[in-house]
Amino acid sequence: MLNAEIPVYVQLVSGTVLGIALGNLLSGAAKFIQQPHDYKINWLHGLWIAFILGTIMMFWWEEAMTFSTVQWNFWLYMFQIVYCATFLFTSAVLLPENVREFDTHYNYLIARRYWFYGALIVSYLLGIGNSFVKEGWDEIFVDPTYIILNLIVVGLLAVTMVLNRPRLHLATAIIFVLLMFATMFLE
Repeated sequence: MLNAEIPVYVQLVSGTVLGIALGNLLSGAAKFIQQPHDYKINWLHGLWIAFILGTIMMFWWEEAMTFSTVQWNFWLYMFQIVYCATFLFTSAVLLPENVREFDTHYNYLIARRYWFYGALIVSYLLGIGNSFVKEGWDEIFVDPTYIILNLIVVGLLAVTMVLNRPRLHLATAIIFVLLMFATMFLE
């Protein structure tokens, strides 16, 4: 494969993984409409669905803007695929095929919160790495506000993962959706 074709290939594989994540997210969300007796939507799920959907869209847009600036090698390719896979994993954990043993999606999510919030933490940390790769050290880590904000976000996810407090889970989801919309408008 010619070096000029590598970014297109990486983009194609990344897009495929993200497309599967997006399809999983949309088909899982559609079940709340298709089968309202079996799939009862709750605010927590709705907010996290909106967040992951928006995050995938933002990621895809940012990739389009910065993809050609990277000198691709095998390790960056693997990093990119793992980062994209976190979106797929998170959407699969958020919207499983069934939740019969938990009665509701809310109970399921709370029972599986370590997996869900853990995947969000991994995805968030990989997102910082992705920004570093695409924008460089000087653009990312010069501003101490960036570092402090990232520590707060990861800390909030970790606290929410550990504590089983319904209001905390809802507040965290609201904060993340608001951060996502703020980031969209700043783009």
